[in-house]
Amino acid sequence: MRRPRGAALKARRLPLLLAVAAATAFGGPAAAQTLPVPPPQANAPVPLPTWFHEIDTAKKGEVSRADFVKFRMRTFDDLDANKDGKLTLEEYLKIAEPPFSSDGPGKPGLEERRTRARAEFKTLDTNGNGAIERVEAEMPFHAEFNQYDTDRDNKISEPELRLIVLNSLRREEQARREAEARNRAGKMSINEYIDIQLREADRLDKNNDGRIAASEYQSLAGAADGPQSQNPLPFEVRRKLVMMKFTEIDTNKDGVLDRVELTAYAVGQFLKMDLNNDRFLTEDEFRKAQEAEIEKMRNILPTLMPAPQKGGSAQPPKPAPVQPQGPKPGLPQGTPR
Repeated sequence: MRRPRGAALKARRLPLLLAVAAATAFGGPAAAQTLPVPPPQANAPVPLPTWFHEIDTAKKGEVSRADFVKFRMRTFDDLDANKDGKLTLEEYLKIAEPPFSSDGPGKPGLEERRTRARAEFKTLDTNGNGAIERVEAEMPFHAEFNQYDTDRDNKISEPELRLIVLNSLRREEQARREAEARNRAGKMSINEYIDIQLREADRLDKNNDGRIAASEYQSLAGAADGPQSQNPLPFEVRRKLVMMKFTEIDTNKDGVLDRVELTAYAVGQFLKMDLNNDRFLTEDEFRKAQEAEIEKMRNILPTLMPAPQKGGSAQPPKPAPVQPQGPKPGLPQGTPR
């Protein structure tokens, strides 16, 4: 039989007999199920599982071993039709039928439930006499109780259980974070993308006033024409391309770029690049955005190139690849100032 691992308190698939009021993977009344507890709110007490409140009807703040086992054995008592203190296979197979379990979308069919019940019957019949005796059915519940009774006083107190719940929630949160980290490997979040854009802008802010003037932004055009310039495009064409981008970002048209405008532009670019809308940028999405930017520049360049001289024709040079602002996704990120 499958026994609870550690002190995890969320819903899990147990042998049918161990389900309180038949609340198993096969379905059943939810009120008696060992339910997952929601994460506590800030400064709020750690919540207790439903079964604790159902057993502790006197509000003593503790549950005895006898009451715990009695509560867990309610399904056994319901299945024991002739009240002889043991379950035959015929009696146990009723667990696969209403009211103990029911059909529904995504749930196993009746025959599959019966097949599982037969396998679990063999597991629970530890002495192999063809019946599940009461002592055999109680054993797993005593083991479960021992996991909650950390001070071994034969009682499960609220502090004990709250600590177990808290540790369980912490493990689940850690597992969630690890799964998220694995999913994010090689991807960039919107916050990281904004961080990159703002840090790139900080490098242009030569006077450190928190804003980017047109003269500062124009440095993205690179060196002027001459031996020091390695760009095949004329400087004036590069300057025009850069200032077109400046104008696009400068939404209030005051001639400077502030952090609000830079952030808003970064958000807009991220949303365009995030083709699958999963709130992360992949290498493939980044590459496609780069290709789209290059194509956009190719369409604009003919309008920016100087007119051909009389008696000859000038062909615009092939533009150098245009890289989206910022390094590739996945690099360590800092915090914008």
